[in-house]
This record gives sequence, structure tokens and C-alpha cells, in this order.
Amino acid sequence: MQNYDFKKQPVLLIQGAMDTETEYLIGQLDEPEEITCGNWKFYTGFLGKHAEPVVISRTYQGMVNAAAATAIAMTQFCLWAVINLGIGGGHDARFHRGDIVVGERVVPMGAMIRKYAPEGAGIDECDFEPLPIEIFDKTLGQTRKVLDFPCDERLGDAAMKVQTDVYVGRGVIGSADEWNNQLDRIALLRERYKTAVEDMESAAPAELCLAHGIPFLGIRIISNSIVTGESFEEAVGVDVQKFAVSFVEQLHGMREEQE
Repeated sequence: MQNYDFKKQPVLLIQGAMDTETEYLIGQLDEPEEITCGNWKFYTGFLGKHAEPVVISRTYQGMVNAAAATAIAMTQFCLWAVINLGIGGGHDARFHRGDIVVGERVVPMGAMIRKYAPEGAGIDECDFEPLPIEIFDKTLGQTRKVLDFPCDERLGDAAMKVQTDVYVGRGVIGSADEWNNQLDRIALLRERYKTAVEDMESAAPAELCLAHGIPFLGIRIISNSIVTGESFEEAVGVDVQKFAVSFVEQLHGMREEQE
């Protein structure tokens, strides 16, 4: 497979923000090659029993870093799909630490509009509505406004077929530069957005993929949940990477359909 051109032939981009979300995957690559672009490193190679051409990207934490890493990858590689994975905080009591949420859609929790209130009226954290975000839709050739970013149905269906010992379910991923620990705040987010889990990255690549017409899927493993009283455990990031290896094997044949 050494003649495979990752810049011109379709490749799958797999993103994680931290070492605990990417190191195992990088270690599973056949014929790995490290490519540095600015402050970001990308690792090309072949993953799984079908030797799927992939690029592993450590984006670093937060929306700006995730957006920058995604934009760079879009210019450097020929992406047929993007998978953003990692750990996340639970919002939904049906998911426990170590369970996996396969995204139905990603909602940008930080995008909101608040109603006018006069000086001295105080601050009402509940008084907001989701704020539509403007994207340039490459497919339409014009801008449009969206409230959320859908995950690709075929990718999601493939993820749900993975054979694993952990509980896997579909759910909404809430995404913002936030770490929420207030039960009432989490309940409000579930009410407004139906969130199952929160993270600090996936909305950025999801938005860029929607704008460019690239299939996207967010996958999060629950690392902690104040809703169920389960404390933070970063080590579960390895488990979601192992899940990703099996998931990539479920995608066999999809890349060829994109060529």
C-alpha cells in the first residue's frame, strides 16, 4: 500500500483532542508516517484487517484547535469522511461511565441569543434560545443558517453494528468550550437540546464538514457523569479507540463508493 497517495486518494480522518484519545490508534497503524503542519501533527497509515487508509489527528482541546486542525486536514488530504471521537461528560442517565454515544447530531451549546433585560434586572440563565449559525454551504454555493450539525446516517448505522461488550446507543452530542457540573444546567441543556453527552470539540469539525459536504460522525465515550454520580476516568479514552478500530472495519467498501 506504499503507493497510496493520501493527498489525492480518499482517506478517513479520525480526530481526538488528547493523547488518551489518539495514542492507541496511532500505535495500530501499519506503515505510519508523521506529517507536521504548523502546530499540528497528522499520522497517515492503514488501519484494521482491511487496511483502511486513515489519517489520525490530535487536534488539542477546544473549538478553535479542533476547527484549525480540521481545516488543515481538508487542505492537506483527500477526505471522504471525518470521525471525531473521545471522552465526554454524561447528560443522560441511561449512559454510564464507559458507555459509548454514537452521535445523531451535534449541537453547538454555546450559540445562544438572550432576550433584552434592563440594567439591574439580574441575569436569567434560563432565558435563552438557540442561535442559528451561518455556514457557507459548498453544495448550494451560498450561505444558510443552521441550528445543529447532523451526523451521517450511514456512518452511524455502521457504528451501531460494531460487536462490543460495552453499551452503545445513539444520542445528541452537545459541544462547547464548557465543562458543566451543575445538575440544573445539565437538565436545562437536555430540555433545550436533548443532549446525551457533552464535549469541547465536535461541533467545530461537524460544522466544517456540513459546509463542505463531507460525511461526519461524532463518537463519545462517557468519562464521567454528574447525572449518575460517576467520577472522571480519562483512561476510558483507550476503549473508544479500540471501538474505532472495529468501526473502521465496518466501513469496508464505503471509501470505494466515494471515489
